[in-house]
Amino acid sequence: MTAAPPLIHHQPSSSGDWLRYFKSNAGEPSLPWSDPYRLTAAERAATVDSIRQFQLGESGKGRRLLGQAERFAADRGQPEYFHALRLFVKEEQRHSRMLGRFLELHGIRPIDRHWVDNMFRFIRGLAGLELRMRVLATAEVLAMPYYQALREATASPLLQAICTRILEEEAMHLRFQAFSFRFFQKGRSPILNRLASLPDGALFAGSTAVVWREHGAVFRAAGYSRQRLAEEATRWFPELRKDSSPATEDSRPTSS
Repeated sequence: MTAAPPLIHHQPSSSGDWLRYFKSNAGEPSLPWSDPYRLTAAERAATVDSIRQFQLGESGKGRRLLGQAERFAADRGQPEYFHALRLFVKEEQRHSRMLGRFLELHGIRPIDRHWVDNMFRFIRGLAGLELRMRVLATAEVLAMPYYQALREATASPLLQAICTRILEEEAMHLRFQAFSFRFFQKGRSPILNRLASLPDGALFAGSTAVVWREHGAVFRAAGYSRQRLAEEATRWFPELRKDSSPATEDSRPTSS
């Protein structure tokens, strides 16, 4: 079952819109934390190590990203963009807390380091704001089929509810990143915009291989093949290309 983006009354189309959206979505979600179901031995074997990795990956504070974004937003006269991005990062951290609480309920300790997380942090550390966001967007495109598969890999109502909530928010995150790329493109030539997007294919291919290697047990438990993983992830790329022409009136500050 493919996740559907959440229903919203108005598609955000400016920094102010996105800031209002993230503020409205900032509360803790209502989830069935009292659910008595506990993972079976087979479900634990297929999912626990994978959940621990994703829980770590979602926990980043994004200090360098936010520092670069604050300078970028100031240069563009868009302080609201920075504040929207800050709330975007907080939503990612909330995903980590939800997964961490699920692990805790099952008596499973989280991890504080993993080579995959270290690798992505290293790549982002070498990058400017736009490439950081492209690396992050690639990870989130792959997170969509991952959380779909994780939702189907166990019979846990709580884990299924957590995955559904994360999928809804990640779908909006992809739209926010598409909006961000409009900022990056504004004022640049088409050639430079094309050059800026060239890493996407290589990032996607490499990241897909890593995700399958590290989380294949979850995908197999949900009936996924590696090809299906790539196909499901590819379906989300159009979200990143929406409104990809340089921003015009949307780039002007709006009050929140």
